[in-house]
Amino acid sequence: MKTETPGLQRRKRADGYALYWVARAISKRSEGYPTPTIRIHSTDETEIAALCRRYSAEFLEWLSEQTNPRPKRFDGTIKGLTTLYRKSKDSPYHDLKPNSRAMYDESLDLLERTVGDRQLARLSGSDFRRWYKKLREPAPPKKEGELPGPERVRRAFKAIQLLRISIKFGVTENLAECVRLATVLEAMRFEAPPARETFLSFEQSAAIIARAIEMKRPSIAIAQALQFELTLRQIDVIGIWTIVEDGSKAGIVHLGRRWSGGLLWSEIDSTGILRKRTTKTGQQAVHDTNAYPLVAQVLALVPAEKRVGPIIVNETTGLPYRYRNFMQMWRAIATKAGVPKTVWSRDSRAGGVTEGTDAGVDLEAMRHHANHSQAATTALYSRKTLEKTRGVAAARIAARNRPKTAG
Repeated sequence: MKTETPGLQRRKRADGYALYWVARAISKRSEGYPTPTIRIHSTDETEIAALCRRYSAEFLEWLSEQTNPRPKRFDGTIKGLTTLYRKSKDSPYHDLKPNSRAMYDESLDLLERTVGDRQLARLSGSDFRRWYKKLREPAPPKKEGELPGPERVRRAFKAIQLLRISIKFGVTENLAECVRLATVLEAMRFEAPPARETFLSFEQSAAIIARAIEMKRPSIAIAQALQFELTLRQIDVIGIWTIVEDGSKAGIVHLGRRWSGGLLWSEIDSTGILRKRTTKTGQQAVHDTNAYPLVAQVLALVPAEKRVGPIIVNETTGLPYRYRNFMQMWRAIATKAGVPKTVWSRDSRAGGVTEGTDAGVDLEAMRHHANHSQAATTALYSRKTLEKTRGVAAARIAARNRPKTAG
C-alpha cells in the first residue's frame, strides 16, 4: 500500500485519524519545499492514492530543480536529447501553448522511461520500428483473468512524432547524430491512429451528471454539462496548471504552478450569458446558459455567495483540478454511471456537435456554437453568435423530446 500511496501518513486525533501527505517521507531533502505537509480530506482510496502520487511527483520535480536547475551537458542519449529540447532556452518547446506542452510531455516522458538510456550513435531505423511496435502493444491486464485491451496505436505514434521533433531540434543545434537520424526518420512511415469516432450521448452525459451530484461532486457535474451542452473545449472549462517561470505570485499559484484558462464565474453575467475567450483560437464563445436546462440546473448547485473565481473547483483541495486528477475523478464517476471506458471526457464536445447536426442544425450555426475557427469572422459579432447558439440549443432540446424511431 505504501508504494500506491507514497508519502501518506496517518496521525491520531481526538475523533480518530487524519491523513496527511508528508514530503519528508519521500526524501529527507525536503527543507525549503513550499508545502511540506498537505492534509488529505478524502475517504476514497482511489482518490487518496491519486493525490499521494501527484503530490509526490510535484515534490520530486521541485527536488530535481533544486539539485539540477540547468540541463546537464548533452550526453548523447535519447534522454539527453529530450532534456535539451525541453530545457534549452532557444527550444520551440517554450513557444507551445500550455495544453500542447502537457501533451508533448506525456510522450517525452514515455520516451525517457522506455528508451532514454539509448545512445544516438548506435541507433538505426530498425530500432525505431521495434520501439513503435513495442509501444503500441496493449496495456497488460490490471487483474488476473482480464483480457488485454486494444493496441495503443495513438500512444506509439505520438511517441515517434515527439522523437522526430526532438531530433529535428538536435539538427538545429548541430548535433551530428541528429542529422543522420533525421534522414533515417524522413524515409520511414508509421501507422497513424484512425480518426476518433467515439462520442458521448446526451443520455450518457445526463447519467454522469446525475451520478456526480449523487456522489457530492458538483464540480464534475458542472464540467460535464458545460462540455456537452455548450460544446466547450475541456481546457476552457477546467483550465490548466503550468510551471511558474517568472517567479510571480499573481493569480492562483500552488506548488510552483499557476492555473489559467478555465472558466470564471465573472464570465457569466447576471442574466446567464456566458462569454469566454477560448484558449485555442482566442475567439469568444457566447452562450445563454439558461437555454439548456441541465446547465442551469448544475450551476444552481453553487450558491450565489460562492460564485467567485474558478467555476470548476476540486471539492477535496479547494483548488482547480489538475488534469490527471480531473480525469481520474471523471472516469470513476462515468464508470459508475455505466459509461464504457472507451468513451472519454473529451468526447463530450464531439457528442454535443453530433447531437446538433443530427437534430438538423445548420452547419454554420453549429460552427458558431462549437466556436470553430471557420467562424472567426462572424464570431466577432456576439449578438449574432448568441442568436445562433440559442437556436442550436432549441433544436437540440426539441430533438431530445421527439419519440425515438426503431432501427
